[in-house]
Amino acid sequence: MNRTSSASHNLPLAAAMGLLALGVSGAAFYGWLRFGSSILLSLGETGLSWCL
Repeated sequence: MNRTSSASHNLPLAAAMGLLALGVSGAAFYGWLRFGSSILLSLGETGLSWCL
């Protein structure tokens, strides 16, 4: 009968993990928008842009 109580703890854990993944993805996207051109230029200067 108490099996539903353990399943009810999965929803907040999944929501917290989803928010954490969204935050990390958002930070990576912001970093790419902020520093993407300099990353690309520095890779192009060293010739590593063709290896990606």
